[in-house]
Amino acid sequence: MNLLSAKDLSKSFGDRTLFSGVTLGLNEGDRAAIIGINGSGKSTLLNIIAGKDTADTGDVALNNKCVINHLEQSPFFETGQTVLDYIFTGDTPLIKLIRDYERLCIEAEKDPSKGELLQKVMDQMEARNAWSYEFEVKSIMGELGINDTTLLMETLSGGMLKKVALAKALISEGNLLILDEPTNHLDIDTVEWLQGWLENTKKAVLLVTHDRYFLDNVCNLIFELNPEGMMRFEGNYSDYLEKKAELELQEEREQNKLQNVIRNELKWLMRSPKARTTKQKARKERFTELTGNVKKDENRDIEFETAGRRLGKRIVELENVSKAYGDNVLFNDFSHAFKRGEKVGIAGPNGVGKTTFLRIVTGEEEPDSGSVKIGQNTVFGVFDQHSKELDDNEKVLDHVNEISPNIKLKNGNIITAPRMLERFLFPSHTHYSEIGKLSGGEKRRLHLVCTLMVNPNFLILDEPTNDLDIKTLSVLEEFLDEFPGCVLTVSHDRYFMDRVCDEIYIFKGDAVLEHFPGSYSQYLEKKISEKPEAKKETIPREKPKREKKGLSFKEKREMEDIEKRLEELENEKNEMDKILSDGGSDYSKLAEAQKRGDEIEMEMLELMERQEELEAMK
Repeated sequence: MNLLSAKDLSKSFGDRTLFSGVTLGLNEGDRAAIIGINGSGKSTLLNIIAGKDTADTGDVALNNKCVINHLEQSPFFETGQTVLDYIFTGDTPLIKLIRDYERLCIEAEKDPSKGELLQKVMDQMEARNAWSYEFEVKSIMGELGINDTTLLMETLSGGMLKKVALAKALISEGNLLILDEPTNHLDIDTVEWLQGWLENTKKAVLLVTHDRYFLDNVCNLIFELNPEGMMRFEGNYSDYLEKKAELELQEEREQNKLQNVIRNELKWLMRSPKARTTKQKARKERFTELTGNVKKDENRDIEFETAGRRLGKRIVELENVSKAYGDNVLFNDFSHAFKRGEKVGIAGPNGVGKTTFLRIVTGEEEPDSGSVKIGQNTVFGVFDQHSKELDDNEKVLDHVNEISPNIKLKNGNIITAPRMLERFLFPSHTHYSEIGKLSGGEKRRLHLVCTLMVNPNFLILDEPTNDLDIKTLSVLEEFLDEFPGCVLTVSHDRYFMDRVCDEIYIFKGDAVLEHFPGSYSQYLEKKISEKPEAKKETIPREKPKREKKGLSFKEKREMEDIEKRLEELENEKNEMDKILSDGGSDYSKLAEAQKRGDEIEMEMLELMERQEELEAMK
C-alpha cells in the first residue's frame, strides 16, 4: 500500500534554491534514507513531508491511513512539561490510557488512596488488551535510559532531550516514522539497539543519518537529494554505492566522448576558413554549447597530504591522571604517552567523561591529580561539538583567511583558503555569504575547515560526525588516512571509528576504562566471542544484596504486568508452533512463524529474568 507521494517539490530561501523537482513515493515496508550534502535541504524536505513546512511548488499526498511520527533535529516542548507528558502527548485512546496508568503508578507511590483509581485504569488496560503495548513502551524507555519521567523537559541535557524525543516517536501509534539524525547524541550501544529495532519494525521509515553502518543495515531504499532533484536507488547503502559508481563511470565515459568532440571542434575553428562564415558561426555556437556541458571537477587534482608541523620527541604524556566531579569518578590513575602517527578512538555512553578527557589532554582543564606534559612542538587542532568560535555576522572566506590564507601540502604545493573551502563542498558563490545564513551542518563543515587550516600536528575531534554529511565525512577520512600527526577522537559512529582509529579506549563509567588495540568492529567481535564465557562466570555470583523493604507499589504492578505478558506470549508461541507443525507449502509463512517464535522465546527469557529479580526483592 502506498503511504505517501510527493511530486515536483521545490524550496528556496531568498535567492538560494535548496532543491527543485523532487518527486518520491513511500510504500508500506519501505525503510528509506535521504542523503545529500549539508545545506541541500534534507531536514527541510522531511519537515515538508511531515506537514510542518510548506514547499514553494509541488504537493505531498498522504494515504488516509498514513499516520506520521516525526523526530526533529531540535525537539520542541512546552515549558513546565514533564517527560511523561511529552512522551504521551498523543490523543489516541490507547496513548491516553497508558499515560493515565503511568501517572497513577507514580502518584500511588506517594498516596495509597490513588490505588482504587489505578485499579480502574488497570481494568481498562485489561479490557483493551493494552499490556503488551505498555510493556513495549517500558522496554523502549529502558533501552534509552529514560528512568525518571517526572523530570521537566527544560532540565534535560541535549543528549537526553534527543532520547526522550526519540522515545516519543517510536512509542506513538503510527505507520510512518520520519527520523532526522536519530543517532546523534546516542552512544554506540544505543545506536545498535535502535538499528535492531528499526530492522524489525513493521512501520515504514524515512530517515536522514550520516551513520553508514546504520544505513547499510536498516535501509532498503536510498534517495539522493541535490539541487536539481532526487535520484532513487533500490537497496541499502552498499547497493547505492555500487550503482552510483556505475552511473559516474558511465558519465565519465560520456564526458570523455564530449571532450573528444570539443577538441575536434576547436581544431576546426582554429583553421578559420574564410569561405564558410555562416557555417563557422554555427560551429562556434555549437562549440559554446558543448563546453557548457562539460563538468569541471576542480577538486580532482588536490592531493590532500599536509606538510604538517614537526612533532617533538614528547607529544603528550599523561601520567596517573584522575578526574572526578563529587562522587562521580570519571577516570583514575590513567597513563598514556602518545606516539607519532597514533590514532586513538574513545567510545562509551554519555556522561562518563569522554569530552572532559579531551579537555585535559589539551590542557584546557586540569586533572584532580597526576600530570599532563605537552611537547613544545605540539600544536592542537580542536574540532569541538559546538562550533563555538564562529561569528554569524562574518563572511565565510574572511573567517577562514583570518586563521590562515593557505595551507602547505606535503608535495610543496599550496592550497588557498578558497580552494580549501571548495574541497569541503563550499562553492565559490557561498564564500562571501554571512556565516549566520549557513545551515547547522554547513557551520560544522566550516568549523572543520578552520580546524584543518591551523595546520595542526595533533587533531582533537569531539563527535566529528554529528551534523556532517556523508560526503564531507569521506573527505575527512581520506585526509586522516594520510595525516602524519596524532588523532584523538570521541565518536559514536562505528564506520568512522573503523576507518580512522588504530586503537580504542572504552569509557564504561565508574572510572572503568578498557583499552583495545584494534578497530571498534574488532572489539565488538571480541565481545561477542567472549559472551558465553562471561555467562558461565556470572552464574555462581550472587546478585547484589539489597535491603529487603518489600516491593514498591510500581514494582508490584510490574510483577502483575509480567505475569500477564508471559501468558500472552505463551499463547502466541503455541500458535506459532501449531503453524510449524501443520507444515504446508507457504514457506514464507513458515519462515515468519519460525522467526516470531524465536523472538517470543527471547522476550520470555528476559521477562522471567526480571520476574526472578522482583521475587528476590520481596
